[in-house]
Amino acid sequence: MKKQRLFYLDLVRAVALFSILIVHFNATVTGYFTLPHKIFTSTLPLGTYLGDFGSSLFFIVSGASLALTVPADQSPAQFYKKRAKAVYPLFWLAWFVVFCYRFVTRPGSFGGAKTVTLVLTFLGLDNFAVAAGWVGMDFACVGEWFLGSILFLYLLFPLLQRGLRRNPWLTWVLTAAVCVPVHLMGRDARLVAVHIPEFLFGMTFLTLGKKVKCALAPVFLLAAAALQSFDGKITCALASAAVFILLALAAPLLDRPWPRALGAKLAKVSYAVFLVHHVLIQDMAAHFDLAALSRRDTAFLFVVYLAAAFAAAEALLWLQSVLRTRFAALRAQS
Repeated sequence: MKKQRLFYLDLVRAVALFSILIVHFNATVTGYFTLPHKIFTSTLPLGTYLGDFGSSLFFIVSGASLALTVPADQSPAQFYKKRAKAVYPLFWLAWFVVFCYRFVTRPGSFGGAKTVTLVLTFLGLDNFAVAAGWVGMDFACVGEWFLGSILFLYLLFPLLQRGLRRNPWLTWVLTAAVCVPVHLMGRDARLVAVHIPEFLFGMTFLTLGKKVKCALAPVFLLAAAALQSFDGKITCALASAAVFILLALAAPLLDRPWPRALGAKLAKVSYAVFLVHHVLIQDMAAHFDLAALSRRDTAFLFVVYLAAAFAAAEALLWLQSVLRTRFAALRAQS
């Protein structure tokens, strides 16, 4: 049972990753949707934005992955320490490489950023801060706004985990009672509150029986359709939860050695790809006249972009491994 869970989480993570890769490619080659789309769409059924869909799947799969792997007796301090080790070293390494490249090739590109906002960059909150309107210009280089959102969800995970163990229904009622009004009023710039139930759904999903999952998928889809004109983020959350269930139920049909190996590989490199992909397509697109870019050349560019993103991710992981080995050797000698 555990192997199956791991496989379907890898499958969902792969779908989320390629949704993000496609939507940022689309955004860049269309001049942030001012030009016609050439090979992909950015809007899914029910008017759902592909970027929101990919982000929601990431939040759901993150909740499920943590619920699966974090022991119930792990202290919050231990949990935060492990999450920091998983998030920050690679983020800082990617940020340093890209910052140095931009600083040399585009002099003055960070001239409008206040030095104090380096604190936001150090915490991985730079893109989140810009999206939330905290700052107008930052030292943001890699990653996306939802890295900041997931960091807030990590802060809440020990509390949510304890709540689900003690009283799942009360945990859900309290979460909805707090998150829905905060989201609708925009108190969080619509960047966190709507994603807490998604994260909690991922955590809860592991405890649901197959019949319940089969029943919830159409319920979520119907609710998403009914709320389509009410709030796009809530519609996306419901639709993404339904897709998560459907992918989990369909996973046994794809559970073969090579899809399992491919899923595990994508899971391993997904965070590194997430960090570097956007800066790569922005740099590539700068060499083209986007208005004159043909459909064929757009397709070629997409293939090159994918290859570059995964190659850069592998290089980043290799560099991190080398640096860790060197630092470990230095500590052993001291």
